[in-house]
Amino acid sequence: MSDDPDGSSDDGPADSDDGPVDSDDDPYRADARWPVLALLREYGRSHWHLAVAGLLLRLLWIVPGQAGPALIGYAFDAVFSDAKQFRLPLVPQAWIPQTQLGQIWVVAGLLLAISVVGQAVKWLRTLSWGAFAFRLQHDVRVETYDTVQRLEMGFFDDHQTGEVMSILNNDVDAMENFFTSTIDDAMTIVAFMLGISFYMVLLNWQFALVALSVAPVIAVANYYFSGKIGEIYGAVREAQGKLNAQLRNSISGISVVKAYTAEPFERERVERSSQTVVDAFLDAIRLGSYHYPAMRALTGVGLALTFGVGGYWVMNGPPGPFTASLTAGTLVTFLLYTQHMGWPLQDIAGVIESYSSASASAERLLGIQRAAPTVAEAEDATELTDVRGRVTYEAVTFSYPESERADAPVTATDAGPVVEDVSFDVDPGETVGIVGPTGAGKSTLLKLLVRFYDVDRGRIRVDGHDVRDLTVDSLRDAVGFISQDPFLFSGTIRENVSYGTAAVDAETVWDALERAEAASFVEDLPDGIDTTIGERGVKLSGGQRQRICLARVMIHDPEILVLDEATSHVDNETEALIQRSIESVVADRTTLVVAHRLSTVKDADRIVVLDDGRVAEQGSHADLLDRNGLYATLWQVQVGEVQSLPPAFVDRIERRADALDTDD
Repeated sequence: MSDDPDGSSDDGPADSDDGPVDSDDDPYRADARWPVLALLREYGRSHWHLAVAGLLLRLLWIVPGQAGPALIGYAFDAVFSDAKQFRLPLVPQAWIPQTQLGQIWVVAGLLLAISVVGQAVKWLRTLSWGAFAFRLQHDVRVETYDTVQRLEMGFFDDHQTGEVMSILNNDVDAMENFFTSTIDDAMTIVAFMLGISFYMVLLNWQFALVALSVAPVIAVANYYFSGKIGEIYGAVREAQGKLNAQLRNSISGISVVKAYTAEPFERERVERSSQTVVDAFLDAIRLGSYHYPAMRALTGVGLALTFGVGGYWVMNGPPGPFTASLTAGTLVTFLLYTQHMGWPLQDIAGVIESYSSASASAERLLGIQRAAPTVAEAEDATELTDVRGRVTYEAVTFSYPESERADAPVTATDAGPVVEDVSFDVDPGETVGIVGPTGAGKSTLLKLLVRFYDVDRGRIRVDGHDVRDLTVDSLRDAVGFISQDPFLFSGTIRENVSYGTAAVDAETVWDALERAEAASFVEDLPDGIDTTIGERGVKLSGGQRQRICLARVMIHDPEILVLDEATSHVDNETEALIQRSIESVVADRTTLVVAHRLSTVKDADRIVVLDDGRVAEQGSHADLLDRNGLYATLWQVQVGEVQSLPPAFVDRIERRADALDTDD
């Protein structure tokens, strides 16, 4: 399938990278109630010991970690105002100095110890929780990628590659930030609030009701903002994915962009997509500009309320229904605790925003992971072994979903099948060519054989086995597939020829290149088989790339070979070289060849001619010419005898062209 912006496969679904998704709904998001929790439950189990260690360190330090303000208030009453005797829990009275200066040094030492031990606990907690978070992120990324690469072609027909890449990168990174920073911040807030509440209630539970009275108001306000922020971050993630898709689409087709001097047009498209991202982020910032000040204002109200009511309580006794006494030292402690509560309560806003962002990312990750397989392997699927190479099409009928109907014949209705009631046999070792007008369903037949899609009706058999009853891996191991757009990975020729095969030595690589008629040009390259060929093999010509792909098939040595338009993008001289390569490759193996150029298949054992998704005729090249049917007419077109074409054929070509213009 072509990746160029202006190109498409003759017989396959349209490339889905041609533009952003028009739907207002994000097709990549799963409908999950607690998406972040679902990911934690799925991937956190294998690293639970690290999470438990971090959590225990946090829990064990909740009370000791918040003892500082209580010590200061206690010292204020016992040392400076003599309101009570200086005592310390669990410390014998004989160990406590009798002088005020000595008692001050004891309090100072305890404050220092709390600080030092607290930092040590924080260090250990950060190590354990950080290890948990990054390992979790690693598992999520790898498993999501593995899920993506195992999805069948139908998924990629419906989903833009750029948006899938955005999920694998941006959304996984967003989850990592949430697990490493936000969860730690959330636990810190909880620890602070529990520790502070414990000491407040312990010192004066009645005054604690006053000091903590603002907390429920803050909780309600945060609940309101969290719902709004979640919706906004969902839109942010969707906009980022579409921008990535647009960037990938433009860069992949950069040669076409330059050829048509379309840089201003592409800039405008990217600018529109980028502006959508900016607008979505501005919505988030706008809401955050209300959220943070509201939280700061409420914590300020809490501090003012604590100081005002507490000051009155100390000077005039308990107000209203309260009965407990309040000392100045206890008031100081409450003021310190209320001030300490200020920053975690304010940080709740950031935690909620981060959680909302992470939830949007988790929904997209789950959307990928829970994508319904378009080709399902049977539970009792069997391995294909001892392959002889017999291929049988039995009354095969297939239609692409409406969104993927680039392959459908232009004369068919929207609901019509791409191939209909197609039947023919291919004997072991036989070479069969498949030809026909554009959109006749040629490439679709090959994709159905390797189960890129499943037939709607009928069946395809390999050695008598319905391909749907076989394991997908064993079926595809038996079939070597070369598409019309040969794909090479960035790397060396050696890496591309030996791709998917372990421990291949240089001699084996050279032998495969020799059989594919590629050794001569590889020998002339600067580093031979270790020459770097660039992204998608950009440093090689189309014919050279095709022959490297043939060599890759030779390494795997499949019993069945499928060639989809192997010479469609090369000149006549290169076609001759590839044709010679194919002749050596197809020897003694079952081969199906789809071709626009009839010269590619004229020497095939048999030629199947498709027309509007049906078998119109079949036979050898000579037999089909003698019949003077569709094949003979197509041959006249290719050899330049256009003046003698049947009027009916010319009329059909014109109708096809008119239909394509209407579709455009």
